[in-house]
Amino acid sequence: MFSGFGLILYGAVLQPAQKRAQGTATAQAVNTAQAQAQATAQAQTTATAQAQANATATAQAQATAQAQATATALQNLYTQSTKGTPVLDSPLDVQDNANWDNYDAVGGGGCSFSGGALHSTIPQARFYVPCFAQATNFGNFALQIQMTIVKGDEGGLIFRADDKASKFYLFHINKDGTYDLSVAKDDKHNSSIAFDNLAAIKTKPGETNQLTVIARKNTIYLYINGVFANSVSDSSYASGKIGIFASDHTNATDVAFRNVKVWQL
Repeated sequence: MFSGFGLILYGAVLQPAQKRAQGTATAQAVNTAQAQAQATAQAQTTATAQAQANATATAQAQATAQAQATATALQNLYTQSTKGTPVLDSPLDVQDNANWDNYDAVGGGGCSFSGGALHSTIPQARFYVPCFAQATNFGNFALQIQMTIVKGDEGGLIFRADDKASKFYLFHINKDGTYDLSVAKDDKHNSSIAFDNLAAIKTKPGETNQLTVIARKNTIYLYINGVFANSVSDSSYASGKIGIFASDHTNATDVAFRNVKVWQL
């Protein structure tokens, strides 16, 4: 009887208690495993996020350093190219050894020395008047000039020019604060190869801007008021004359040019 009672006690009390204990232990083990898995996952997620943040920070630092290095190199190029003794240095108040064009254009305007500057003027819309320095021929150089839009739309520099064939580069700025580098293919066709806005361009009436072109083989660097604007690679022309011009989009235009300098590179 006691033996049977023991079996009943085991079956009715002890066995379920053991099962409950085993179930509790199993649940605790599962919960522990889940907690450990969650902790591991969170740790991995945190590590991944940190690694990504570190990679992003490294990439940003490298990009910043590269941008700073590029800006420094471009500024050094400007400084090195515009120091020393220029091969051409003229205030442009009167005719000089460069033998600048001085003429009246058909339909009005033209090139003339007036008020201590060389002026290019054009009254006709959609035209420009070039004034070439006939005694010049430069290939690799730094060219710098000061220009003032007295009235009208825009003006700029001409370089590596064959004026007889109307083949040359034109670097000009507009009163709206934009600049453009174009290639003239003939007397009717120009193609823009660099165009943008630049905060350094002075746009108030009568303000003077300094334009600088550095041409080294096929690479052309553009600066306005000492600030880098753009660079472009183009092999259209390797050498030629320099010049200045005024362009009339919608308004009669008069642009005055002073203090031209050329450094041979």
